[in-house]
Amino acid sequence: MLKNCLKLLFWILAFSELSFSQSDTLTLKECVDLALKNNPQIKIAEGNYNINSANLKLTRSAIFPQLIFQSSWSNNEGTTFLGPTARTSDYQNFAAGFQLQQQIFDFGKTYSRISAYSDLQDASHQDFISAKQDLILAANIAFFNYLQALRMDSVYAQTLAQANEHLVQAEAFYKAGTHPEYDVLTAKTDAANAKVNLIAAENNLRLSKIQLENILNTKLPENFQLKDILELNQDSISYNYAYQTAISNRPEILSDKYKVSASQSLLTSAWTANLPSINATAGYNWRSYTIDQQFLYSWNVGVTFSLPIFQGFALDAGIEQAKANLETTQAASDATIQAVNLDVQQQYSNLQQAKEQIAATKTLVIQAEETLKLADARYREGVGSPIEITDARVGMANASASYIQSLYNYQVTFVRLRRAMGVLK
Repeated sequence: MLKNCLKLLFWILAFSELSFSQSDTLTLKECVDLALKNNPQIKIAEGNYNINSANLKLTRSAIFPQLIFQSSWSNNEGTTFLGPTARTSDYQNFAAGFQLQQQIFDFGKTYSRISAYSDLQDASHQDFISAKQDLILAANIAFFNYLQALRMDSVYAQTLAQANEHLVQAEAFYKAGTHPEYDVLTAKTDAANAKVNLIAAENNLRLSKIQLENILNTKLPENFQLKDILELNQDSISYNYAYQTAISNRPEILSDKYKVSASQSLLTSAWTANLPSINATAGYNWRSYTIDQQFLYSWNVGVTFSLPIFQGFALDAGIEQAKANLETTQAASDATIQAVNLDVQQQYSNLQQAKEQIAATKTLVIQAEETLKLADARYREGVGSPIEITDARVGMANASASYIQSLYNYQVTFVRLRRAMGVLK
């Protein structure tokens, strides 16, 4: 009975440990989803989009009827003058009614503003997409940066283990009288240097975790894991395809196009402010001097025509301001296209370099491994020196670090290129 209970307890613990491990192993997509859900930068961009949406609704309200209900009460006491005659009065006034106003025609002023705010809403939507892609890029960089730090920590831990193993070997040779004490001192120095490098790598790993938590805006458990995809091969992208895709999809370019269109509409609205406006009005009212008597009604219907004659040069200033704003947005759009072109070229060139560095550094690691094996074998046979061991171990650590760095550069540069193309999701 006790044996069966122990078995059951064992499987429960094993299953719990397995479930915990699986739930704390995060993929890149899960990290991106956490960042999009929790990072406040997305909420700021979403708030700006909602503001522009509200401005569009507010501008559109001008084309709909404006209906107002009003009611009032007043008490009047004192002397009332009617020509040369004065008399004492004491009365109350009760009134209620509806007032309706409808814009008939304003020569496009309102519709120009509606078009402008519609474009600004679309521009803010593209700004939201841009902020989203920036956050996805930051999540990718933090994800791969942690994987890089984790691998570097493993490299320096292995280097320290090798240094300690060599120290034990040097001490044994020294005690046997086959090697001098100098070998022991050299081995101790190598072990100390390896320990220093490992401490730095462990600190960098902790900082990488902090950076990842900051992007995700989530506290990660101590024993969490990331799915390692540093050696994942990405799809090949041609430069022409990357450039054409960027021009068509980059949210910053699309946002600037909407802003230029909005500025053109606002310039039209500023110019048409000099033209007249025609509005229809109507009303229905009830009035009585006492609350207990019958209310008498009255109604009115009319059309108003208004034409600005002189506004203290305010209309001219508004046109000049709209022209300057249009020129600024057009220049900003040109600058954005230029910046996107440069971004695509740089990231594409960096990606080609990263691909070549992976192959080169992988060969370097293979050569460094052979050199270290040869140096270790020579030392064991008594024909090598500790300097050879030191140089070979340093070369191996540097080659491994270069290879890990090249893998990291490749993954991050590929993501940066997709961000430059405006297709990062």
